[in-house]
Amino acid sequence: MSSGGVVVGLTGATGHIGGLLLARLAASPEVAEIRSVARRPLGPVAAGLLPAGSVHVCADVRDADARKALEGVDVLYHLASQVWQGKGADGLRMMAEVNVDGTRNVLQARPGAVVLVSSAAAYGAWPDNPLPLDEAHHPCPNPECPYGGQKLLAEVVCAQEAGTWATVRLAAVLGPHADARVARAVRGFRLAVPALGGVRQAVQWLDEADAVAGVLAAGRALVTPGGGAAGEVFNIATQDWLSAHDAARVAASHVVTVPRRVLMAGSRLGQRLGATPFGVDRAVLISGPLALSVAKAGRVLGWQPTRSSAQVLSDALARGWRGLPFNREP
Repeated sequence: MSSGGVVVGLTGATGHIGGLLLARLAASPEVAEIRSVARRPLGPVAAGLLPAGSVHVCADVRDADARKALEGVDVLYHLASQVWQGKGADGLRMMAEVNVDGTRNVLQARPGAVVLVSSAAAYGAWPDNPLPLDEAHHPCPNPECPYGGQKLLAEVVCAQEAGTWATVRLAAVLGPHADARVARAVRGFRLAVPALGGVRQAVQWLDEADAVAGVLAAGRALVTPGGGAAGEVFNIATQDWLSAHDAARVAASHVVTVPRRVLMAGSRLGQRLGATPFGVDRAVLISGPLALSVAKAGRVLGWQPTRSSAQVLSDALARGWRGLPFNREP
């Protein structure tokens, strides 16, 4: 740690949460320097926020340049990931390389501490899931959702190879800076909210500012002696959750209940036509309740969400998707 404050590493600095986290870190008087990594350059506004001596490196997290840029940081916030599976025969393999091998690569920079940002998808959506899920629940990603499985593998890599670490599992995040493709898909709730017959549904929509605050809270606790975060997993989500009928009320819409095979086929078609950035990989996440308890984050990190899932969804529907950024490659 430099005499003037903390040297912070950040991957995924041009993504949805990463970009917001970068701005918060740059504004912190405790941060002396930021070393950020992303495949894209920072915009002029973001670049102008960085403290003196900070460096942004354009690199894939699998690259040696990414690892070198992060060497010696006091704390690394690792957000970089490939959220959507790429097209072609190598799409799944390349996604796994970024999410798992890329995590291993940046950990070889030997940061003093690591906050790994993971996903609620690591738990999997299953009909017998308890409501809500706490961190003691054994994660079991749906096989149709490779992102969830890869995030869980990245968690294992972090636990094995990082010295001091904490993992945060985020619920689905929405907000004014959300990826336009996600916001467009959510806008579809205005027409109908899909549900599977005979299956409970419980979905959480986390405000982007609450997500960033949760990640920062984990980082602060991790570098504070006796902070209680080292070697722990934390759920970052809302206090409430929405059933399909709850979501339909918020959207002033209605629920369409379909058989599983119909939902999966429709999701594949929507992805193929470019209507959504996802297919069965995200549709499967309504195969059972997937709502997270935030009691541990409140108890250990002192973090609480400020907005409910209903509020976040309502705002997203009112705002629409036009004009929002495309934060990641499809």
